[in-house]
Amino acid sequence: MGIPISITGMSAYIKDISDGNLLLVQGSIDPITSIFVQTLSTIAIKEGKPVNFITSRAEEEVREQVQLFQSNGFDFPIIEERSHRHWENYIVDDGLMVIDSFSYLNLERPLSEVRRVLEDFLKLCKQKNAIVLLTIERSMLSEQVEVTCAHLADGIFNFLTKDTDKGIRRYIRIPKWMDGRSFDDNIYYHFDGREIRVDLRSRVR
Repeated sequence: MGIPISITGMSAYIKDISDGNLLLVQGSIDPITSIFVQTLSTIAIKEGKPVNFITSRAEEEVREQVQLFQSNGFDFPIIEERSHRHWENYIVDDGLMVIDSFSYLNLERPLSEVRRVLEDFLKLCKQKNAIVLLTIERSMLSEQVEVTCAHLADGIFNFLTKDTDKGIRRYIRIPKWMDGRSFDDNIYYHFDGREIRVDLRSRVR
């Protein structure tokens, strides 16, 4: 069944996230990556998928953020679980597991442990027909760990910004996708404080 990416304008690039895959959502110290995975979690719930949302922050803080940005409401558990030994228990049949932020929760773990966690996630995704989304803040982990995460992931959403004479321009790069593709386009988007909207006008410039 997967998760349709029903974010305004995104279907021009990516229509859905297929079951059985592990994806990275990479960004800077910016709430947009959290809002993105919260939005996908809300969509998954509407599609009838069980969702487990593991957070590195306080449950109450995340709940307030989700209620603020997900105007249609949500109904998924927000879990404070820092032990990687228990994370795989939250990957369930045909479900979605989110870890936000995976990089923060692995700050002190060596490469060998992080690699083992990801390999276990990949195996369980296939066995349980599940989806795993992991948020990563750039430069929080060592370069070797970040490259290893990117190598093992089935797909990557990379949230980026650049300065212009009119202010910050936000865009997404997808350097790796589940079917072996990559996307050369910068996917420009607007965030109005509540909703992510892809700017399709940039596609034809």
